[in-house]
This record gives sequence, C-alpha cells and structure tokens, in this order.
Amino acid sequence: MAAETHAELGEVLDRGKLSGFQLGAMLVCFVVVALDGFDTQSIAFVAPALRQAWAVSPEMFGPLFGAGLLGTLVGSIALGSLADRLGRKPMLLVSSALFGVMTLACATANSIEQLGLFRFIAGLGLGGAIPNVLAVVSEYAPKRMRSTAIVVTFAGFPIGAMLGGMGSARLIPLFGWEAVFVVGGALPLLMLPLVAAFVPESARFLAARPERRARLNRILRKVEPGLDEQQAAAIRVPADTHSSVPVGDLFRQGRARWTLLLWALTFTTLLLAYFLVNWIPLLLADTGMDHHEAIMGVVVLNLGGIIGSVLIGRISDRKGPFLALATAFLVGAVFVAMVGLLIDSPVNALLSLIFVVGFCVFGAQLNLSAISAIYYPLYMRSTGIGWNMGIGRFGSVVGPTIGGALIAYGFSRGQMFLSAALPAVLAGLIVIAMRFNAPAADGGDAAAGVGVKGEH
Repeated sequence: MAAETHAELGEVLDRGKLSGFQLGAMLVCFVVVALDGFDTQSIAFVAPALRQAWAVSPEMFGPLFGAGLLGTLVGSIALGSLADRLGRKPMLLVSSALFGVMTLACATANSIEQLGLFRFIAGLGLGGAIPNVLAVVSEYAPKRMRSTAIVVTFAGFPIGAMLGGMGSARLIPLFGWEAVFVVGGALPLLMLPLVAAFVPESARFLAARPERRARLNRILRKVEPGLDEQQAAAIRVPADTHSSVPVGDLFRQGRARWTLLLWALTFTTLLLAYFLVNWIPLLLADTGMDHHEAIMGVVVLNLGGIIGSVLIGRISDRKGPFLALATAFLVGAVFVAMVGLLIDSPVNALLSLIFVVGFCVFGAQLNLSAISAIYYPLYMRSTGIGWNMGIGRFGSVVGPTIGGALIAYGFSRGQMFLSAALPAVLAGLIVIAMRFNAPAADGGDAAAGVGVKGEH
C-alpha cells in the first residue's frame, strides 16, 4: 500500500488496517462521549437530593431539566457550524472545556434558577462535542469498519450515563449532591490533554487549506505508518466537490411523507426518552425509595437500552427495521403503563419493569438513524440524518418540561407513567405508517449505514 504514491486522500483514510493512531483517537472520543452521557443525565441523579435540600416543588424541575437540553440543542447547531470554519479539534476542545467548567459551576449553585443557567451553558458544550466526535470517528475509521466504529463510540453515551448513575448513587450519601457535579466537571477537564494529544484534526479540513499540508502529511504517516515523507506529500487532495443538499430535497421524489414521519418519530421517541431519564429518580423517590434506589432506576433504564439496542439491531438486520422497531415500541408502551399501574410494588420488581422499558424503548430509539441511512440516498444522507437529529432534539427539550407541567396539573406518580405510555404507542404507530410510505432503499453504500445508531 505504501508504495502507491498517487493515491487520493480518501483512499488512504479508507484502506488498510486500523492503526494504533486511529484506535487511540477513537478511544479518546469514546471517553468524551461517555462523559457527555454522564453529564447530560447528572441532573436527574441529583434531583431527589436537590428537592430535599432546597425544598423545591416537583413542577419546578421541568424547566430545570429542559434548560440543559435546550443548551445542548443550541450548542449542536452553533458549535457544529463553527467547526466547519475553525476546525473539528479546536471546537471539540472548547466544547469539552465548556461543559467541564460549567458542570463544576453547578456544584456552587444556591438556587434552582442559578443551577438552570449553569446547566444551559454547560449544555452548549455538551451539544458541541457530539457532532465533532462524530466527524472525527467517521473520517478516520476505515470504510469497512466505519459503521461499527460509530456504533461503538456512541454506545459510550448510555454506558457513561449508567456508570455515572452508579457512581452518583454512592457519592451523594457520602458527600452530597455537589459531588456529582464536581466529578462530572473535573473528568472532562482532565481529558483535555488527551484530546489535544490523540485526537487529530479533520484531514479533509486540513486538505482544504494548502498552508496546512505539512500537518496533514504528518497525520497521514500516522494513519499509514509505512508512508515516508515523499509518499505522504504525493498523496493527491482532490478538489472539493461537495455541495450542500437543500433541505427541500428531502421532500422531493416522493419523500415528503417519509421525511415528516421520520421527524415525528424521532421527536416522539426523544421526548419519551428524556421524560423517563429525568423524571424516574424523582418519581421513584416519591414512592419511598432512598436516593440510591431511585438513581438505580436510571441505571437499569440505560442498561436495558444498551442490551436492547444490540438485540433489536440484530432482529432488524434479519427481519427488517419496521417489524422490530414497531414491536419494541408497542411492547415498551405496555411496560411503561405497567410501571404506572404497579408504582407501589417492591423495589426489585419495579426496577425489573424499568429495565424492560429501557430494553424496548431505548433499544429501539438507538436504532433509528439506521432507517435514515437506508432510505435516504447517499448524496443527501448527511442532510437527512442531520435534520432528523435536529428535529429530535426539540423533543428532548419538550419531554422533561411536559413532566413538570403534568405535576403542576395534579398528575400522580402512576399517572405520569401512564401518560408516558402514549408517546410509546404513537412511536409504534408511526413506524407502521413508515412501513407503507417508505421510498426505495438506497443500494450499494446503504449497507454501510445500517449499523449507525441514533443518539440520546
């Protein structure tokens, strides 16, 4: 391979084995995503202790939960766009530093309003980190293992949330709720030197700037260690032929109903997912569980989602995505309702039901972007997935906020879960409707995208 001095940049990135340089970059990206998952869900871990310490009424937590997620929405748009101009690596460093510093600041908050402000600013960093991690991993993973690399990297989100929940359950009784934010803020800051050392700048970003060719050549020699300086310099950088696809193209050629159904599905499932993640600890604490047991509700929810995403993905590969996803959401709706009906059951029984909810609902949600990858042609796939994820993030903001409104309206713990069953049913029905409105699946390269999962 190294003897080919007339290869193009894309060929060098896509061919060959996974080098130690690439593996190290992906490992650091995995850890960043895991810390993102921990920090995103940390507010749910501390909610029962905050309610007790500050005598906060439950309905006030809705806007608090929504503040951080709104910041994530804004950050994903703003910092993602800046990365196109300033580079992926600088924005990843800025994003990680921002959510680390502001998560530390959360430990100093003395009111629900101040904490909400800190969470919003931290969310800007949390939202900016994910798009840049995705860009780095998708670019430096060889094509034959790209989907697997992305799936494994983004499995860090629920894994980080799960491990963070287990750690929080031990930290809070010993050191108070502030300790969760201290750990959640310190770890991203400690990771900054590793991000600086091991995560490379986008090769295509450097290639578009001739004055940075020497830096690009150094990276290429790490990607393919057999290259010498002359061979790296001889690698051709093709002219940038990329042109952005207007969002209107997603509604042409018979794709209008499909696109609207996909947006509705992602919005609905993220609304449900973040409703459950944020409200489960508070609702379980109201049943008489201690803080440790209440936080374990989110831990088993994420654990179920990790296991479910793998098994549901396998079923989707064999039987097609529509049957697998519709069944998972509808079965999940039944178990969400069962949690509401059996809310006063013993702890282990209730946690078992929540595990099944995570398996079905989170497991299915983590498979959603595979549908975008299959049913949008290659030339518009990035636009299709990007807009779908953006619309979905609105659902992640709305879900927790609705929870506060329902409590203010007088809903009981059981009624909260019974209400949460409705979006799960709706998600199942939307998937069924998508089955009968699906455009022709894109061939060829589509298979490479089948394994790409969605995001929490």
